[in-house]
Amino acid sequence: MRGFDLLDKMGLIEPAYVEAAEAQPRRRPPVWLKWGAAAACLALLGYLGAGLLPQDSPETIPAPSSSPTRDPDLPLLTLPDTLSGGMGFEGLMAYDISELVNNNPWTGDMNLTTLPVFRNPITYETPFHMPVGTDLEAMHSLLLDVAGRFGLEEADLTITDNAYDEQHKAAILEQMEQAGLTDIREEYFTPTRLMAEGDEASIDVDLNMVAAIWLDPALPLPAEYPLSRYASCEELARTAQYLSTAYADVLGMAQPVADISGGDYSFSGQQIGYILSFYEGSGSDTDRILAYNFRQVSFYGNDEGELYLVRVRWPDLSQKLGDYPIITADQARELLTEGHYLTTVPCEMPGEEYIRKVELIYRTGTEEECWMPYYRFWVEVNDIPEASDQAPGLKTYGAYYVPAVAEEYLTELPLWDGSFN
Repeated sequence: MRGFDLLDKMGLIEPAYVEAAEAQPRRRPPVWLKWGAAAACLALLGYLGAGLLPQDSPETIPAPSSSPTRDPDLPLLTLPDTLSGGMGFEGLMAYDISELVNNNPWTGDMNLTTLPVFRNPITYETPFHMPVGTDLEAMHSLLLDVAGRFGLEEADLTITDNAYDEQHKAAILEQMEQAGLTDIREEYFTPTRLMAEGDEASIDVDLNMVAAIWLDPALPLPAEYPLSRYASCEELARTAQYLSTAYADVLGMAQPVADISGGDYSFSGQQIGYILSFYEGSGSDTDRILAYNFRQVSFYGNDEGELYLVRVRWPDLSQKLGDYPIITADQARELLTEGHYLTTVPCEMPGEEYIRKVELIYRTGTEEECWMPYYRFWVEVNDIPEASDQAPGLKTYGAYYVPAVAEEYLTELPLWDGSFN
């Protein structure tokens, strides 16, 4: 199936239809958006339900009305000792915080009193960091689902996995026995990845239920809808409007909302670019928050602006621990200033006057024991040594996390101890 045949099979429409849709009324941009590029981006995204970060500090809203007495049906939650996330620390560089955008549906005036917490079904055991909890049946179902969105059937695909061969398995077993492990379960050797090869597309599904669809050849888009890493926020906003209709079957959403995220800079002062994703915009505030954090479809373009990769995130949320009372952003801000936070930034939170943004997010890392809501504060930090080639005027914004779950449901509150984790 050639590239344009795949476009036809996906129901790709003429640009004229999208241009007609653009004529619909758009939501007025918020007054806080001062930067021209970001303002143009937001105006274009209004058609798709924009609510871009950055935003002002949230308004004070009533504290949750739930009783301070802990619900015995909700298990206590233990925060991680450290925040995983690879090398370095979680920080972004920009000339102004308003350049760092996304479309997080959470806003400070939402009167949320509870949010769900989920147990991550994947755990890692033994000194060899073997994953436990892989659901091959669910991975296979996701693979076939995303294949169907591109008009591919199981008969069109050659499906394999990354199971160890007998020689490799025997070598690992020997190492485990030498390490003194006596409880060696067969589950340690469950495949963690499914691969499917088709004529002009390949699909990869990992144990965390993220599916990647690689298109070869890449699919061309109309010239007026660029998707390259060089595309501006405003250009991607137009492309998002086009993709929401042209790729409706791929999205599979009743009300797709575009999330254009990014805007940070390299040390040299070059803007790195943006990622274009979509999430389901229908339902309650909680539904949208969960969709934003767990159910995104992302599109990636090559240097020519052609679509070469689509990622579908669909982690397993079946192990819900319950709906937990949450604190407000103002209460979290107070805890932050008192030192009750988690961070990978290698310096103490410099003070309340350096807080630039706050958003509510779920930490959805693959090695988080529980997926629970946090308030993420973006703080301007000045104690980070500047690189020799850093462009003048660039500021560093570090991420500091305060758990959104009420304190009585945590085994203990985090307290910064003079080191970063």
